[in-house]
Amino acid sequence: MERQSIVTRVTEVWVEADGIARIIHVPGAEVTLEDAKETMAAYLKLNQGRRMPLFVDTKTMRSLAREARKYYAGEEAAKVASAVAIIVGTPVSRVLGNFYLGLSNPHLPSRLFSSEDEALAWLKGYLE
Repeated sequence: MERQSIVTRVTEVWVEADGIARIIHVPGAEVTLEDAKETMAAYLKLNQGRRMPLFVDTKTMRSLAREARKYYAGEEAAKVASAVAIIVGTPVSRVLGNFYLGLSNPHLPSRLFSSEDEALAWLKGYLE
């Protein structure tokens, strides 16, 4: 069975057979608040009303607007996702990501990873 995915201006979104949603950013993505809302709408269309863990690959993303960060860290995202694992590509992006997580205080369990396998293993603990 072919997976159903939705492609937005900055992401591809799908739900894998393991029950974990994937959000992969296109290379060079500069994510605005509108992009974040469009990505969340794609996720909501695919999740069929279930809260599920999110695997978000930001390795090739160029930037994430402050408003988009606040939107992703807010209560609205926590209502529809059980946890988020964010894949980072460089030590600098890890430092910035940790700084962001510390300041934004996301409303759902959130962690940075450089390993896809470790991220997915962690997310499996949040399957509902």
